[in-house]
Amino acid sequence: MPVRVRRIEIQGFRGFGTSRQSITLPDTVAVIWGGNSQGKTSLAEAVEFLLTGQIARRELLASSKDEYSQSLRNAHIPTNCAVYVEAEFVCHDGVARTLRRILTADYDGADSCKSTLQIDGTACHEEDIEKKIGLKLLHPPLRAPILAQHTLAYVFSASPTERAAYFRAVLDTQDLEDFRTAVAALAGELPEPTDPLLDDLDAVSKIENLKDKAEAIASAKNKAALDAAMSEAVTALIGIVGQTPENTHPKRVAQIVAALEERRKLTFPLELFARKPFAGWTDPTASVAALAATFETERKAVDAETRRLVSLYQSVLAIPAIAKCDAPMGCPVCGTDKALTPDRVAHIRDQVANNKSYQEAEKALAQELRSLDGKVKALADSSSQALPKFAQSSIAERRMAGFGVERIADLSGDVDATALWFQHAAKVWRRTRDLKGRASALRDLIKDALEDLGQWQGLPGLKSALAALNTAEGDLVQAHQDYTSPAQALGGLIKAVVDLSSNTQGWEELINLANNPAALLNALNARRSHGDQLKELEKALRQIDTANGRVADEKFADLSGEVTNWWERLRPGERTYFSSVRRRSAKARRTVDVKVSMSAADDRSSPKLRDAVAVFSQSQLHCLGLSLFLARVIDGKVGFVLLDDPVLTSDDDFRPNFSSTVIEALLAADIQIIVVTQCNASWKDIGHRWEHKGVAQFQMIRDDPVLGTEIRSQTDALATLLAQAQPYIHSQDGDSRKNGATKIRQGIERFSKEILVRSRQAGGDALASITDYDGQNFGNFSNSVKALLIKDPSHPGKLQAAHNYVTPGPHDDTPPSTAQLKVALGDLKKLKKEYLG
Repeated sequence: MPVRVRRIEIQGFRGFGTSRQSITLPDTVAVIWGGNSQGKTSLAEAVEFLLTGQIARRELLASSKDEYSQSLRNAHIPTNCAVYVEAEFVCHDGVARTLRRILTADYDGADSCKSTLQIDGTACHEEDIEKKIGLKLLHPPLRAPILAQHTLAYVFSASPTERAAYFRAVLDTQDLEDFRTAVAALAGELPEPTDPLLDDLDAVSKIENLKDKAEAIASAKNKAALDAAMSEAVTALIGIVGQTPENTHPKRVAQIVAALEERRKLTFPLELFARKPFAGWTDPTASVAALAATFETERKAVDAETRRLVSLYQSVLAIPAIAKCDAPMGCPVCGTDKALTPDRVAHIRDQVANNKSYQEAEKALAQELRSLDGKVKALADSSSQALPKFAQSSIAERRMAGFGVERIADLSGDVDATALWFQHAAKVWRRTRDLKGRASALRDLIKDALEDLGQWQGLPGLKSALAALNTAEGDLVQAHQDYTSPAQALGGLIKAVVDLSSNTQGWEELINLANNPAALLNALNARRSHGDQLKELEKALRQIDTANGRVADEKFADLSGEVTNWWERLRPGERTYFSSVRRRSAKARRTVDVKVSMSAADDRSSPKLRDAVAVFSQSQLHCLGLSLFLARVIDGKVGFVLLDDPVLTSDDDFRPNFSSTVIEALLAADIQIIVVTQCNASWKDIGHRWEHKGVAQFQMIRDDPVLGTEIRSQTDALATLLAQAQPYIHSQDGDSRKNGATKIRQGIERFSKEILVRSRQAGGDALASITDYDGQNFGNFSNSVKALLIKDPSHPGKLQAAHNYVTPGPHDDTPPSTAQLKVALGDLKKLKKEYLG
């Protein structure tokens, strides 16, 4: 079964105040009438807020989000008054569930409002509205099945992108657009190759008379073609220089190198910016420390005297008889008889063995220290070689070459870039000097160690020196990294000036290409592959667009048929009528047009096609917006719809069509209908026409801004009369005020009759009825009524005065003044509240 709204309850939301309002709705039709500013739009937006947590009007109409600051909470209610909207839904499974949304923070500037959601008193999530209640909301910004004046024209005022998104949601084709977007996004995952060699090729293409040669290089697909194209380019440049090409390609490249250097020197020695990379090193501290620790252990195991006598011990053990000693025997060294025993020979063997481990440890440490010395020297040499060439030259040499800071600043035209480069160049020079000093100190320690390892005790100092060198090495690496960017930026500026001055732009790039043919071919193939992939992607997108367009056209045709049905129910037989919703062209993706047909004949023959916004009147656009909305609701399979003034009050010609055929079709589609209107005629018409369907009628009245809007059932006839009188009392037109006076007089009579009936029923007359007083007026029963107004001595007089004020209304007398009508109406409302509730 479709979802139905059984009950709506509101407190503190917009026009609703501290007086909690609750209405129970039938499954078929409910119609609610209210004058201007009585809370009709507040009711519609309350239900929208309940379902979505927002109001669409802020998105559709506000020129700035902060215009809606503090707009949801009634401005007049106390701060401790809760603001909430609640509805009881009968869900698909037949179970009634109560959904409540509580406002916790109002709109504030650009910040959205905040709220909490509950189902049957338990906190829940937004997705539970669909999962548990069964309501599938529509596409933003018009997500709820709520039609208001500001939403009717959305399709016509939305931007092309917004309109296309709206219809994708209506047609359920968003997944197709999402797929197309995902495929298009693949282009971003195919970044274009950024090899510097391709940039060099672009520079070569700008060399005068070499553009065609560069194009030939770019078109080469294999090594042979690239070699041939490159040879032609190099040869052509040599001809431009005015030299005779050498007989081999490498020699011809060398010719260009020499010519480039010669020309550049005439302007500025760019080669002095050149530098080699600083190699750096891997910290050897751990290896040195480990070998030194092993050596120290072995040295402690063998005393110095043993190390001195080890050669003698080895000679003794070399004697076969001693080596096989199994009994005391004479010593061949000192001649003592039986001095050598098996135990003493074993002791000698142990001393020799221990000394062997010591010697091996000593040898290993010595080798490590010599290796370390070589590494330290290589590190120091690398630091010197990594200095830019100008830093390796003397001041006199730099002056002779014309390499100076002022000259550099003048050529580059950028004093700040020159200063930054100089700052980092000085830092590289200082860090290099520091490293070389640390390296020299470490090498001295290594030299001292190698001179007498047996007595060496300098491991702590060696490790300290190693740590200092490591720090200096790290500082120099960082200095070179910091220098690179300023040097490249400044070098680029100067190179451009020098090459322009010497007419050598692109030469260096051609040399670089000629020296790296294999890498260039790889880069060219990568760029070609990237281009082929993009072409395949573009082809796929065109095919997707074509397929998506066919699907959209079929769905647009179905939607147009539905809209036409609703249009014809509202405005049947007109010569200017809705035609279709369609794509602007076969290739259009984001442009959707709403078309109308215009015919000069009653049979609608030979119609002319135009855009709806261009030819439709406001009344026609209103009906078309309603037709589009209803078609969308039907397609979305929503179980109910709330319509706020669905037909213009002035549209008398089409109001009957809505009240009859449109509501009939909605009921046939099993849609619950809630109509909110300021047109009393529509309210009556719907009430009478659909009484057999159990229609419920309500009135909205807002007398007290704090209490807020009250929703009353049609059984409160007196309240209806008072509400109908309200719009007339401020009128400057005498006839309008006379109409208001008539309504108030009718209200006085109705009040009097209800007082009398209640009194009789309280006295035991169970059959007492309002109809007992048909044909009588206030003069017939005024005394009886006033006798019952006993709660305050002033009440009988107020009732009589009110009647006196409005008596001229039905007669050919001077109309009552606004003040008289206000007093009469106000007193009557108070009396009603006091005696009838």
